[in-house]
Amino acid sequence: MNTTTQAAIALTLLASTASHAQTAVQWKVADGGNGHWYQRIVIPGGITWTAARDQATVLGGHLATISTAAENSFVFQSSGVSSWATRYGPWLGGFQTPASVEPGVGWRWVTDERWTFTNWDGAEPNNGCNTNPDENALQFIEYGAGWNDIPDDGRCDTEGPVAHFMVEWDADCNNDGTVDYGQCRDGTLPDYNGNNVPDCCESGTPCVVGNYPVQWRVEEGGNGHWYFRLAMPLTSWEVCRIEALQRGGDLVSISSLAEYQAALRVVTEEVSTSVLNPVWLGATCPVGSSGSANWSWIDGTPWEFTAWCSFSPNNGPEQMRYLIHYTHFGCWDDYLASDACCHVGGAIMEWSADCNNDGIVDYGQILTGQLADLNGNGIPDVCEGPTCRDADLFRDLNVNGADLGILLSQWGPNSQFTVSDINKDGFVNGADLGILLSFWGACP
Repeated sequence: MNTTTQAAIALTLLASTASHAQTAVQWKVADGGNGHWYQRIVIPGGITWTAARDQATVLGGHLATISTAAENSFVFQSSGVSSWATRYGPWLGGFQTPASVEPGVGWRWVTDERWTFTNWDGAEPNNGCNTNPDENALQFIEYGAGWNDIPDDGRCDTEGPVAHFMVEWDADCNNDGTVDYGQCRDGTLPDYNGNNVPDCCESGTPCVVGNYPVQWRVEEGGNGHWYFRLAMPLTSWEVCRIEALQRGGDLVSISSLAEYQAALRVVTEEVSTSVLNPVWLGATCPVGSSGSANWSWIDGTPWEFTAWCSFSPNNGPEQMRYLIHYTHFGCWDDYLASDACCHVGGAIMEWSADCNNDGIVDYGQILTGQLADLNGNGIPDVCEGPTCRDADLFRDLNVNGADLGILLSQWGPNSQFTVSDINKDGFVNGADLGILLSFWGACP
């Protein structure tokens, strides 16, 4: 079993028992923080410290470690718990090494960072609730109003077990000065396997921030669609749309303010060649029409949400008009085809197709490897019918007698040498013959 599969299974098991008490929060550098992200994970049935440590690792982080009073305060506040129902709060990432002098010697953080700051509560540490030292050779730390040392199973006197733990994300695998977790969340770095570690870091390829498709996740209230900025400066709307279609998507259609904001995550001020930073969107207004009401989205999305600039639309009905978004102004304008050479720096495209009707957008399944796309056209191979190239068994870009001879020679059940099963049903038969004959002649 490979590492990705193990991580996926572990995440599934965690999701089946855990409740995320709140979304992860960042201690922002602008607020005097370290840029790290923190989240309290709730396990209703309770969890040991060791299991919590392992689950935090599966989530791409580690049990939270504390180095200053300010961080201690932020972690407590970010846990989302205003008062403790029991005397025990979430697990933190501290533990005492075996055979240490009790109760306060030998404490360490899971990250091996220096153990300098402490926030022991009252008379703590007290050797795990004063239980037999021989039964508590290895003790652990958790977080409440202060810190407390208790056994791994979280049971102390009549209390326990511990039902939550704090995760911290602080990795910066590409050394760009930004914690990876936030970049995985907003899509500026790819995390298609969902383990909170950028895929580019796992594969050893360069991480180019902002150069990856971004999903508007269903769990965020989104539609599951994927969005991407086509960096095609000084290119017309029509050419950008052809490029989007060739990639298995289309130019973006916007149904709401929320989708507009989600799609705009792929556009930044820095990537355009113009001070206005315009990009094409997937809407048009035909010749002879004027006013906002005559615009339409190319995929049939109802024309309900609009974000026109105060000066738009301002082109007359004499020519076909196309929709752009000004990144600089944060609003829409109408452009003529002739304007493209002067300003527009590309387009926003969208993937929304679900050709196998499994409730998941196909493009995401291609990215994660769940569906094959050997020809790289953004459409799962299972959803594409046979083409002329499939019927060209002799591989000379012509479907003719040579191909027919190969097919007839392999008539019957497939073997390891069969190349004539055009419809991939396990047999070379009349169905494959019919497909071959339908493509008779030169392949385009």
